[in-house]
Amino acid sequence: MKKILVTISLLVISLTLVGCGLTIPTQSTEQPKIERVVFLEEKDNKQEYLIYFSDGTTQTIYISNQTTSQSNDITVEALYNTAVEHGFSGSILEFIDAYMDITLTTDTTKAIQKALKSSLSIRAVFRRVETTNPIFGFPKENIVEYGSAGSGIIYQLDKASGTAYIITNHHVVYDSKSNTTNHISDEIYVSLYGLEQEENLIRATYIGGSEIYDIAVLKVTNSEILKNSMALKVEYVNSDTLQVGDIAIAIGNPENNGISATQGIISLESEYIEMANSANTDVITYRVLRVDTAINSGNSGGGLFDSEGRVMGIVNAKMVDEAIDSIGYAIPSNIVFNVADNIIYHCDNKTNEKVKKAFLGITMRVTDTGVSYNELTEQIEIKETIEIQSINTGSLASSYFEVRDQFLSITLNDITYPLDRLYQVSDVLLKVRSNDTVSFKVLRDREIITINVTFLESNFNTID
Repeated sequence: MKKILVTISLLVISLTLVGCGLTIPTQSTEQPKIERVVFLEEKDNKQEYLIYFSDGTTQTIYISNQTTSQSNDITVEALYNTAVEHGFSGSILEFIDAYMDITLTTDTTKAIQKALKSSLSIRAVFRRVETTNPIFGFPKENIVEYGSAGSGIIYQLDKASGTAYIITNHHVVYDSKSNTTNHISDEIYVSLYGLEQEENLIRATYIGGSEIYDIAVLKVTNSEILKNSMALKVEYVNSDTLQVGDIAIAIGNPENNGISATQGIISLESEYIEMANSANTDVITYRVLRVDTAINSGNSGGGLFDSEGRVMGIVNAKMVDEAIDSIGYAIPSNIVFNVADNIIYHCDNKTNEKVKKAFLGITMRVTDTGVSYNELTEQIEIKETIEIQSINTGSLASSYFEVRDQFLSITLNDITYPLDRLYQVSDVLLKVRSNDTVSFKVLRDREIITINVTFLESNFNTID
């Protein structure tokens, strides 16, 4: 059970109740409810609390504190255990419903404080050539300097050496008009929370990235600021487990005014949006989470965190329209970290700067979608039936698969990934490396078969 805080400040600490004489009758919704619990004093290792009930009455209870916690707050669990000792026979949820006039909330302060240690503001400096044509004389070329502000997260960290890998959006460090060969900024700076002054800027280098996924990886080496900082690498969740209504905290650098946090919920756990590419010459389709968390310019590349301070995704866009409020987007964590790992593997200390993805040569489709409620997890689950629609002639898949093969799971490096959604196939293929053998479990003509496929270097596509 998740620990939750309530509005009467019942903080979660481990306490043992002893003979406190709390009078709670047998279960009845007619009984007065607990409205407030106030700490009075501590004597002989016992803490004295005064309970206020909804009918105006009060009662004193005593708690024996057997922890090193300095908190004087009391837990819902402690009150429930006392109620059970005095004859209450229901569950803790029934106890809360019957006797506690409170609103359950989730305390996200600790999550935000944790996430701030892994969050960065990013500044990218660009230069472009502009030509002026004076009335008299020859055309003149000038170098114009301009910048981009965004955010990032610390993915990997070695404090001893002051080394870190940082994830951000590709569009934060890319500009199609930049005079660099790859149009990536050659002057990138990152800042830790609270250390955003000019003297604390940390120089970072571009390792690689993908405009198609809007992910880039930066690297910091031998930074004294990192060595002596409170920085932490991020923790992250499996984005396939996210649900509508989950807390969504965005931490970033809006308007380049420093790292700050906003909070909302996940509005949709997976959808596709289309956006123009950086050069405005093509349209790119992204799979994203939709949130109602406040997102502003400069949040790009920053983390979207859950109520425990773990990354659910990377913020990359928002809807801007006079008739629309609070629609923002983030790239799901499974895509983010699969792409980041791919970049580090294929690009770090190499001339290559692109993602390389295993290519089967198939087109897949969804033939059925089922929606159900899981009583055990208390979550709504969406499951798709996915099958091969077509196979490219001469492709790797043509030697192994047949049209209408239904994909059930993929096993890679002894880890099996069940396939319940179409996008999961693409996500897993980002994990494949040259010479990996991948096991596909498929349903063919009502028979489940396992197909082992080895990917050679020639079976990978470079992704821009």
